[in-house]
Amino acid sequence: MNRKIAILAIALSALSARVRAADIIDGVVAIVNDKVITYSEVMMLVQPVDRELRRNFSGQELETQRRKAQEDALNTLIEHALIVQEFDAKGYKIPETYVEQQINNRIATEFGGNRAAFIKTLEAENLTLSQFRDQEREHIIIEVMRDQRARKTMVVSPYKIEKYYQDNIDQFKVGDQVKLRMIFIKRGESVPADAVANGPQSTSVTNQPTPANSETAPAISNSETFANNSTTTVAAATTMTNASEEPVTNLQGPATVPTIVAKTNAVAVATTNGVVTTAAGETNAAAAVTTTAPPAVDLQRKLAEEILTKLDAGDSFESLARVYSEGKEAKEGGDWGWIGRDILRKELNGIAFSLKPGQHSRVIETAEGYYIVEVEDVKPAHTTPLAEVRDDIEKTLLQQQRAQMQEKWVKDLRAKAYIRLF
Repeated sequence: MNRKIAILAIALSALSARVRAADIIDGVVAIVNDKVITYSEVMMLVQPVDRELRRNFSGQELETQRRKAQEDALNTLIEHALIVQEFDAKGYKIPETYVEQQINNRIATEFGGNRAAFIKTLEAENLTLSQFRDQEREHIIIEVMRDQRARKTMVVSPYKIEKYYQDNIDQFKVGDQVKLRMIFIKRGESVPADAVANGPQSTSVTNQPTPANSETAPAISNSETFANNSTTTVAAATTMTNASEEPVTNLQGPATVPTIVAKTNAVAVATTNGVVTTAAGETNAAAAVTTTAPPAVDLQRKLAEEILTKLDAGDSFESLARVYSEGKEAKEGGDWGWIGRDILRKELNGIAFSLKPGQHSRVIETAEGYYIVEVEDVKPAHTTPLAEVRDDIEKTLLQQQRAQMQEKWVKDLRAKAYIRLF
């Protein structure tokens, strides 16, 4: 039987390669008792899968996956036919009012209640309303029959639960975990520091006395000063009033003005009543008045630091997270619950797993913003006890039993049916 289906799938694939989807040449591909399954039905079921396959595969692998999809589609249609026939054989009925109600529900949810749009969609898919109603009735029958089989009482013994636990012990092993809360503040635009400073910008100024009616050069430090070709100390050459030479004032004519030569990179000119005194030299002494551009400050970081100050003072992390955090867990007080080492990003992981219960971090800066994390509790690596996972294991085993029961049921239906493939 499976070999026949595989051969049919290959034939369908070869045919689909020669015929465009818009020009499907219909034909019978299988008969299930008195139900005819056509090529177009198979291709209609394959079409959504085929679009996905085209995105993920190409070449020979694409053709292989297509053949498998067509084989699966044919098997599905055969199973559906057998289930509907079993439903009819048992004398079950689905009220037409229920079918109509289901159609109206789909129109309401998928088309916003617009019945005209629904009809146009059917036309685009080459379906009449009557054909769609038959399809919907078939879907309802299949769901009812499968649900009926699933409702049969099934029991999973304690022995099977314990055996599953032991056979799959690795899936119950848990690495280090922390119970975490987090505050996240998005990065903002930087502004000059003086825009947020508490007062005017400070400027370093060296207060030096200056001669009356004079302009002097900045103070000189760590320099050798030469006056009248003789070496003097730095203090002697600092200002005209403190120099070894007397300042020149109220001169009535030409006068000899001592020239002060210092090793400095600056050239300064001092004038007193028209008499020029020049000081020149070579030095790297700092200027008396310096102004440095203030660094830029991100106001969002300042906010994060203010939050940290509140936390250090004992404020509730949960309350501050609700008010200030811009993370999606803000409404829950920044609660992330229990997380493992593979959940957090690199910048946060090491810090979070280094904290002890009740401790919070400093401000952690990342490309997109600022984080503060708090660890509420810690769980070292361990294996989850059977008592904590017993219910989950029981659900898993029940699902496996139902799947096996469905498979056996369909297999029995196949064995009793007349199925012919073309």
